[in-house]
Amino acid sequence: MRGSAWRWVGVLAVAGALTGCGFYGPQPGTYTAYQLTCCTKADIEQTWRPGTTVGLHWIVETSSRTTVNPTHRVTITSKLLGPYDDVASLKSSKPATHTVNGSVTTFDDRRPPPTESLVATFMLPQNLQPGLYRLDFNSDFGDGSSAGGSSIVRVGTP
Repeated sequence: MRGSAWRWVGVLAVAGALTGCGFYGPQPGTYTAYQLTCCTKADIEQTWRPGTTVGLHWIVETSSRTTVNPTHRVTITSKLLGPYDDVASLKSSKPATHTVNGSVTTFDDRRPPPTESLVATFMLPQNLQPGLYRLDFNSDFGDGSSAGGSSIVRVGTP
């Protein structure tokens, strides 16, 4: 019985050591992550005019992230789709007849973005039809994941 007791002590000691290694291994570091969200209220609420250049001013947000995700490069794209007569048709699956792409914004999520990169520009064609347009934006994190959203903007007459 004495040998059996020592065997159990040995088994429990090895099991405790193995379990402890799993809990006390190296922890991933953290860093301040920067992300851009769309856009200032003034950008969305203004009436956009054909033949002009419109700027979308991205808003910088920060959060704490771990270094588990090695991706640093984020690419933001935006586009304007429309025109639609009303909000209901804009939200339906009716296809847009016009698409205007905004400039691409790229930044490293571990460094504060330079001020000049915080604006996406849209060069609106002179013949852009008035109406409601869906403004879509997407952040591609480079690791197969992305996030996006949309807003509604009004395009008026020139």
